[in-house]
Amino acid sequence: MINGFPRILIIRFSAIGDVVRVLPALNALRHSFPHGQIDWAVEQKSKDILLDHPALDQIHVFKRPAEVKKAVLAFLQFCKTLRDSRYDIVLDFHGIFKSGIAAGFTRAKDRFAFAPPRGKELGYLFSNHKVRLPSMLLNRVEENMLLCEAANARPGAVEYSIPLSEEVEEAIDAYVQEQFQSAKRIVALHAPVDRPSKQWPIDRYAALADMLLSDGRFEVLLTWGPGQRACVEKLASKCKRNPHIAPETPGLKEYACMIRHCALYVGGDTGPMHIAAAMDVPVVAIFGGTSPQKHQPYNKISHILYAGPKELDRNLTERQAKAYLDAITADQVYDACIDLLKKPR
Repeated sequence: MINGFPRILIIRFSAIGDVVRVLPALNALRHSFPHGQIDWAVEQKSKDILLDHPALDQIHVFKRPAEVKKAVLAFLQFCKTLRDSRYDIVLDFHGIFKSGIAAGFTRAKDRFAFAPPRGKELGYLFSNHKVRLPSMLLNRVEENMLLCEAANARPGAVEYSIPLSEEVEEAIDAYVQEQFQSAKRIVALHAPVDRPSKQWPIDRYAALADMLLSDGRFEVLLTWGPGQRACVEKLASKCKRNPHIAPETPGLKEYACMIRHCALYVGGDTGPMHIAAAMDVPVVAIFGGTSPQKHQPYNKISHILYAGPKELDRNLTERQAKAYLDAITADQVYDACIDLLKKPR
């Protein structure tokens, strides 16, 4: 305790979309403990989204070495740093063995984690408060809010808040003004995904881009992240018209700011999709191998395209997912885009 107020640690190491979906829980904790210290343990790849967040006091960044032995030693040293901070409350939103070890190392009086089956790899054994979910079909944001409630936080309206610096806003504003016609609305297409079970065919993204550009009311922006440039170049080469390929962004804040300029975001179940939702941009989400109930964007305006089982509480095989993704046509996605763009924001 600091002057009677708790020291609180959030553990969610990765991935980008999962870190974004813990932001509403962070804000709920800050509203409930306005004078407490709230810190976050995260891996290097996902830290950008947390920088300068007004609800956070400190960010503990784990920089994982490539070599296994060095990574283990570095993680143990990282855990000792967490223990030295003498936390009173720890919330393990990650729910795996590694995050469980980190929670246990803190020796906090109250350590909250998800009970199985949401909690995996026995990581929940390191916590003394195990939260059992009423359903395995809850959205991840809803799950995270329930973990907060167990720690006596009072969840209100879902609030993401990704802060952007003036420098970032000026740089992205200049790019948008230079590249796009102000009279047309920008539609972001994010085709690259992290695994094949989420990949809607590139040919169909190209067909969708051509439909939107042929409409005459839209500009199309092909967005991408580290290591994904080749994917969007392949997509652009298949287009009959000329979509814009987004520039390389230095970090996640720049990406978030660029998406904020868009009237619509289209893509699969990825971190960028959740960033778009957090920036309050309407989302057309194309699902294949993951559960829409659990992973759909948690914002006011979205349209989900999914051809799989009505209730899915697990990930599908790559073969199953491909069949469901192939069942979604470019015409269906275009119609969803037009319908969503008609709705008031």
